[in-house]
Amino acid sequence: MKSQGAIRAAADAAATPTVSIRRAEIGDAGPLAGLMTELGYPTTADEMADRLRSILPHGDYLVAVALNNGQVVGAIGALIGYYLEKNGCFGRVIALSVASGHRGRGFGASLLAHAESWLRARGAVICIVNSSAHRTDAHRFYRREGYQATGLRFQKDLQPPVPLPASDSKI
Repeated sequence: MKSQGAIRAAADAAATPTVSIRRAEIGDAGPLAGLMTELGYPTTADEMADRLRSILPHGDYLVAVALNNGQVVGAIGALIGYYLEKNGCFGRVIALSVASGHRGRGFGASLLAHAESWLRARGAVICIVNSSAHRTDAHRFYRREGYQATGLRFQKDLQPPVPLPASDSKI
């Protein structure tokens, strides 16, 4: 007869998914579009396929997906950036999304750890994440993962493009 501890450990093991992470592929466009839409950025599969065609060839970008039983349930995008104000480079997480039915099960933490490892291997000394002010659950998640709030993000919509003044057009 199994002890209560053994039964609880077996139940915990069954409830904890085995996280599999791999680089995204064009064929992941549909699930990735769903994840971006769920994150608040409505995206079609065709739009995502176009984005992936632009991003995937660049070695300074990472797009990775988390799989549960072969199904894409999460994704992360990251990039390497180069400082102008000091030596070295930094990493930036540009998107992290886990399907609502799979949150709280370790997929987000695994994706973030994967991206951090990828960034570290490319020389990044810091990882930056922007998160909208209303995403309080995400803020708790990032704090739990060791991130600190360090400033504000400012944003300006540049659509439609504004032509440069004639005196600046030679830059």
